[in-house]
Amino acid sequence: MRLIPVARLKPGMIIGLDIVCNKGTAFMLKKGVKLTEEHISYLSSQGYLGAYVTDPWDADFEFEEPVSQETIRKGMAAIEKLDIKALMETAEKIVSDISLSDKISMDIVDLRSFDDYTYHHSVNVAIYAVAVGKYMNLTHEKLLQLCQAGLCHDLGKQRIPIEIINKPGKLSDEEFEAIRSHPQYSIDILRENPEISAVVRQTVFCHHENENGSGYPQGLEGNQIPLLAKIIHAVDVFDALISRRPYKDPYSPVEAFEYMMGGTNILFDAEVVAAMKKVIPAYPIATEIRLSTGKRAIVVDHTNDAMRPVVRLMDTLEYLDLSGDANKDIFIEAGSEVEEEYSHTVEQLNESRFEKKDKPAEIMLVDDSVLNLQGTCDMLYSEGYHLTALQSGLAAIHFIQDKGAPDLVIMDIQMPGMDGVETVTTIRNLGYPDLPVIFLTAKADKETVMRCVHAKAKDYIVKPARPAYLRARVAIALNASLER
Repeated sequence: MRLIPVARLKPGMIIGLDIVCNKGTAFMLKKGVKLTEEHISYLSSQGYLGAYVTDPWDADFEFEEPVSQETIRKGMAAIEKLDIKALMETAEKIVSDISLSDKISMDIVDLRSFDDYTYHHSVNVAIYAVAVGKYMNLTHEKLLQLCQAGLCHDLGKQRIPIEIINKPGKLSDEEFEAIRSHPQYSIDILRENPEISAVVRQTVFCHHENENGSGYPQGLEGNQIPLLAKIIHAVDVFDALISRRPYKDPYSPVEAFEYMMGGTNILFDAEVVAAMKKVIPAYPIATEIRLSTGKRAIVVDHTNDAMRPVVRLMDTLEYLDLSGDANKDIFIEAGSEVEEEYSHTVEQLNESRFEKKDKPAEIMLVDDSVLNLQGTCDMLYSEGYHLTALQSGLAAIHFIQDKGAPDLVIMDIQMPGMDGVETVTTIRNLGYPDLPVIFLTAKADKETVMRCVHAKAKDYIVKPARPAYLRARVAIALNASLER
């Protein structure tokens, strides 16, 4: 079986895994169905990434679904109908299936459409969360609570107009506030059901809290955030990243992990992210990749190194264990696993709203290190921004006085003379109180972070920043977006 992007599907190909219909009401395409032009056209129009098909390369390998498509369908239907009893039954089934599995690996790439995103996303979050919780040796009771929270974490979005949920353009302040209200709406719904425990309600309420206190709705940080909420938060963002939405293209799993690792101890708990890397593969089985040798291959198994799977060459059918010494000089080329699957460059997170402009965004980079400036420019260059690099806070102030403020400032803190926080404070006093600023710095003590908060920083990123993480946070800052 092989995952084929929708653009490369052809009539006559045989479906290898069921594709669940919109909103969980029925199966649309069953395993064994022969694809037609009409099937392919529909999959493309509805935003499906592709389909698993049987072909000559799958003769001697296959993998099990950790949770059946039937269970996923029932979970989606229960979420749509707010059927708490059915949700509890689905949670029991998911926990049972994953608990009984000898090998935890969430290999199935999600093939959902635009329309069923909220329902399918919630089931995915529950499945990922249980797998992570099992790896972290949580008790059966905790796994059930975790699964129930995953299924229920976005119930409140049903009280938000769908026009806001799927809006392709930039959200207004009022629309952002509506999005931020969904944790409260969710627990309001759950309070009406005594079967849902206080632990589950607390987990749902806190699933957008960040490690550094920048989340919502309470601004909790570190140990103030319950572990179950930390798990739901991390897998929620991961699944959002790898999903296609009306206003964004998906990250590949590799890019998503790059983002997650960049946000460790800022947005996400380090132990949770480490567990995710053990149970959610960076290169799922049955996906195609390109090797540094120029050859195409299919991922057929995992190794102890998440970035070095076992692959099979598509021309000779030879197996290569990329984690072994014999193949240590062979690498998977960056972007090769998504190059043909997705037609556009990833420009933003699921949690951001991107508004395209005829004029590229103006970004000012301020750092006394030429090497740091060059590295940041290199990470942002491909996004089409107009970049201005300056080496001191005083130079930034003079630039703004002379030419006006850019759309975003990325500021180092530790600089000779006037440091970054002092520079930003001065700029705000010049008449730019709302200028978005990201502090990109190696200094991460609590006192410094609080100085940045008081300077009304849009974001705070610890060096060295991972490219995908930096690009995503810049996109969010430019669009005044909030993590949902």
